[in-house]
This record gives sequence, structure tokens and C-alpha cells, in this order.
Amino acid sequence: MRTTPRSTTRNSLWSAGRTRWLAPLLAAPLLLTSCGGGTTSGPQDGTPSEDIGTAEATTGTTAVRVADTAGMPSAFLQYGVNEGYFEAEGLDVTVDVSIGGAAAVPALVNGETQFAGSNTVSAILAASKGLPITIVAAGTRTVADPAEDFARIVASDSSGIEDVSDLEGATIAVNTLENINDVVIMTLMEDAGADRNQVKFAEMGFSDMLPAVANGQVDGALLIEPFVTMALDQGAVEVASPYAESRADMMVGTYMTSEDYAAESPEVVEAFQRGIDATGQAIADDPDAFREALPEVTTIEPDLAGQIHLPVWNATVDEETLQFLNERMVRYGLMDEEITVEDIVTPAAS
Repeated sequence: MRTTPRSTTRNSLWSAGRTRWLAPLLAAPLLLTSCGGGTTSGPQDGTPSEDIGTAEATTGTTAVRVADTAGMPSAFLQYGVNEGYFEAEGLDVTVDVSIGGAAAVPALVNGETQFAGSNTVSAILAASKGLPITIVAAGTRTVADPAEDFARIVASDSSGIEDVSDLEGATIAVNTLENINDVVIMTLMEDAGADRNQVKFAEMGFSDMLPAVANGQVDGALLIEPFVTMALDQGAVEVASPYAESRADMMVGTYMTSEDYAAESPEVVEAFQRGIDATGQAIADDPDAFREALPEVTTIEPDLAGQIHLPVWNATVDEETLQFLNERMVRYGLMDEEITVEDIVTPAAS
């Protein structure tokens, strides 16, 4: 099967991934780019225009930076900022975009950001390595009908891949290695009776995955919206809805902070939790308003915004999802032993 220079087998992938996790914490501070559009509190190049805390003195709000994954996760957060749900809680939020949950963790631990959106596996991995993080709210969740979910495994029509059992020997593009995508793909393969050890992964950004699938650089890709709809419009084959089919009502995303920040600023954490909850409720009550806002907070065109599948947002942390992934991560070799999931969750504000 076709591979790329960044492709890797399962064993070498995990070995490299383990090394990559701690290295950024010892390197120079991570610079994250700011989310375009909307009413962000900082400049578009991602460089802070004011020290955290200045806004509190000048506007009566507390300034916080939040790193979140590009696409629907960061769009959700920016929508909440633009609609004033965080300002109503006394927060002046700047949204910084990251390529994935693993990339956001070093900046969080280093204190460069106060909160970070992450996929659930990244949060568990960080905690398992002794990094002082705590989950304060849930992010994206799957919808009840897998056919309507926001994530898909897609393949080229010439790859011969029609279902997950065909992933043996295939190379699948994922946005970050040693992450939730590995876990859900291997879960589906195992459930289908396929050899999960025979799939390969190639790391690349979502925007690079569409041409990589089309030109045969990889056999398939795990995409989120809006890239799912774009891929299907270009003739890609739907293989599976990996998150929704792995576990019903899966909590795919989380919001984290450092243990120190949670202890030092509990009132800010509670305000952030309420802002996340209010934003999720608003989108649930009026999803069309969110779709209409997507061209303002992302580069998604209006026609595409009306077609894409939206995830569910519910701020309540689902410890059953945490435990499901906790067990799978040990089973598939991402961790040596399970963590106690209750220990990494900060209770929601009452």
C-alpha cells in the first residue's frame, strides 16, 4: 500500500509519539496563531497585544487565552466570544488556534494559555505522563445517528476500501499521531474482526488530507467538518463514522486548564465553565444562527456552512467516555496502565 515519508507503523508511531510529548515542554515557548474573524481580544498574528490581566484593570473583565483545535472546536469557542457569553461571565477571551490537542498541552502547562481545547485522549495521555492538567468542561460530542455525525473516515474511490475491514494494510491520514483517531480506528477494526495492527497512519493537517486522498498519497483519511462534506462532494467514499460508531454519545473534546491555575483562580474556571455551557445551549437552541455565523468565525463559505454536520456541545464532563478511552488506550498500548479518571476532572460550577 502507498505510504508517505511521515507514515509510520503502529509500533514506531507510538514510540515516536511518547518522545514527542515531553519535548515541547523543554523547548522555547510555543507560539500559537490567533483565530481569524470575529471579535478576538488579540491581534490576528497570535502575538499578545497586552499582558493577561490588563483587561481586568481596564474593562472589569479577566483576560484569558484559550487554545483550541482548528475547525468546529475553535469556531464554537469564537462564536461564544462573539455572542458575548463569556463577557457576560466577566471574561475577555482570546482564541488561539492549534493543530490538535497534543499541540495545545505544552502552552497550557507553561502558562502561555489559561485553557486549552483538546481531544479526550490527549487529556488522558497528558495526565498519564504526570503533566499537571485538569479537565474543566466537555467539548464536542457525537450525535445519536452516526450518519449525521461530524467526523468520517473517507477513502478514494480507487482505493478498494469500502468498510473498516478493508483498512488492513492501508495508510490513513490523521491530524495528530498517538491520539483519539488511532484509538477509534483500531476500535472499529477490532469490532469488525480486522487486524488492527495492520493499519498505518500518516500525520498531516486536515486541509492537506483531501489532495492526499485524491492523488493516492494515502488510502484514506479521518476528517472532521467541513472537510467531510468537501471530500464527499469531490467523490470520496464514506467508510465509517469513527467517533459515533466507537461509542454512543462519545465526548470527543474537552477543555483543560493547569492544576495550578484551577487552584489559584477557581472563580475564573467557574466563569469559563458557564461560558462554555451557555454557548452550547445557544447552538442547541438555534443551530441555524451558528451556521450563519460560521463564515465570520471561520473560512467556511455560506453554502458549505449550510450543509455540514454539526457536533453536539454539552459542557458536562462524561466520565464514562473517559473510562472507555482510558481502558482502550492501555489495551492498544498508548499507556502502560490506566489512570483514575475522577482525579483529572474539576467539577462543574454550580
